[in-house]
Amino acid sequence: ICILISLTAFLITRQKKSSAVSPPEVITVSTLEKIINVKELSTFTAVYNGIASVGDTENDKQPDYYVSYEARVKAGIVMDDIQIAVDNNNKVITVTLPNVEITEINVDISSLEAYKACEDDVKEEVETQEAILTLAKQNAVNIIKALTSPIVEQLDAEYQLVIE
Repeated sequence: ICILISLTAFLITRQKKSSAVSPPEVITVSTLEKIINVKELSTFTAVYNGIASVGDTENDKQPDYYVSYEARVKAGIVMDDIQIAVDNNNKVITVTLPNVEITEINVDISSLEAYKACEDDVKEEVETQEAILTLAKQNAVNIIKALTSPIVEQLDAEYQLVIE
């Protein structure tokens, strides 16, 4: 809601100013970086049900017991790793997204002694799940595009936004 109010205020102010002759605004990398100023962007959440084996570290062949658990896994991108390049000659803005990674794992800690084993197990399992990372990447592209496209179009519609 805050973003919509800010964007609406910006557009109204811009429209009033556009009726008078004003110098063109220049799109800069720092302007675009301020738009997406958050640390992490979680773009996908999955529920994971697993069974972890808990064993003696000296005898890894036979687990002491197994524990069933539920976890929520978030995947996304680190916003500080986004690269923005502006080509004023060709009027192209290129936003390069970092690799999508597992950003958060929350295991239901109803069994405290098995918590670490559960966390390790879900991390091992979900890091091989390409679907989670693929969907998180697609969502990251859509979110960054939704955040930056309206501003780029308002500042200078001749620019093309490219998100990699």
